[in-house]
Parts: sequence; C-alpha cells; structure tokens
Amino acid sequence: MSTAHVRDLIDYIAAELPRDAWPHWTEGWPREIEAGLLDAAFSARATYGTPASGVRAVIGRWRAHRGVPLDDLGALSEYADDPAELIAVLGNRQRVPGNYTTKAEAVALAARSLVAAGCRRSSELRDDDVLRSALVQIAGFGSATWECFVVQLGLHTPESRCLLQDFVIDAVAPEVEVTNAMAEELLAAAAVRFDVTAATLSHAIWRYQRAQRRLTGAR
Repeated sequence: MSTAHVRDLIDYIAAELPRDAWPHWTEGWPREIEAGLLDAAFSARATYGTPASGVRAVIGRWRAHRGVPLDDLGALSEYADDPAELIAVLGNRQRVPGNYTTKAEAVALAARSLVAAGCRRSSELRDDDVLRSALVQIAGFGSATWECFVVQLGLHTPESRCLLQDFVIDAVAPEVEVTNAMAEELLAAAAVRFDVTAATLSHAIWRYQRAQRRLTGAR
C-alpha cells in the first residue's frame, strides 16, 4: 500500500459518492436486526429516500411503533399470520420482485423463518447456508436480499467483499494488483482521512457498487 494509492482512492470516493449527495454514509443498522431486515426488503427496486421518505420512513414508523433497539425478529414474526396489520403499521404496500406478496408480509414470514432457524437477534446472525436458506426460501427474496440484510448488520459475504475490492481496483492504477487484503488496508486508510469508521465507508461504497450494477444490469 502506498500513499499515492490512498490518495487515488480518496479522490475517487469524493468524485463518485460525495458525502453531501450520497445518502448511505452510515454504518447500516448495527445491532438492529429488525431494521436490517426491513431495509433489505424495502430497498429492493425502490428509491431509498430521505429520513422522512422511502425505506428510512418505513423503518422510522416501525421504530415509533416498537421503540428501540430494534433487535428481536420475534416482534416482526408475530405478523406472519396477519400481514395486513403490519402493512398498516409500516404504511407501505409495495410488493416484492415477482409480485408474489407485499414486502411487509415477506418480512414477517422471513422473520419467522429466521427465528425458527435459530436467529432472533443480531448477535445470532451469521453468513451460513442454514440462515441464508431460511431467508431466501421466502417468495420474492433471494441472494441479493440476503447480502443486503447481513451487510446492514456488519457482516460481509464473499460477494460484498468482491464489490469493495472491485471499487478499489477502479480507483487505483489499472496495472496495480489489488488483493482483498490490500483493498481492506486502503479502505481503512481512506476512512481515517474522511474521519469515519471503516464500516461507514464500506457501507457507502457497497451501496454505490450495488447501484452501479443495477444500472448496468450486472449481477
């Protein structure tokens, strides 16, 4: 890692996702598994919005209903048999990709499935086949939903690490070989320069990379 590479990365970040224009300079929803699941569901094919609109408004309504912290999926799973009530609480009738059901119902069903698989709180979340299957078996949810869910809680999948690595590769000279470890070091150094946590910077970049892939149709 060189100072020049860090500088290149900082300049690229400032140009591509400036802090005054990119809404994702946050750590996600650490230690709030309910918020992470709501975010993963309601950000699919939707405008993320401001704190008073879009995904964050949905989470805000749930927070007002529940209080804090939002770290017990059991609270969402209670609506699995009566999703209409959850729709009313969240104030959102959007449907999942494929139009199978509402996002609210899918969230409630996923919460019940995850609890049954042994994951109720953020401290119990892990990126493994059992929990991944518990979520992606819900109609309208898939691998992208799972990735978004776990990243919000501070876990990174192989897919999300690749997105971060690709971003660093784009930022530095093309002839530089950027390993995953080097990417992490450069991102950590850049986070210090931006006076944010490494988790905050990684989350902002990961959201940016996902948005870029949607624009290009890549997966």
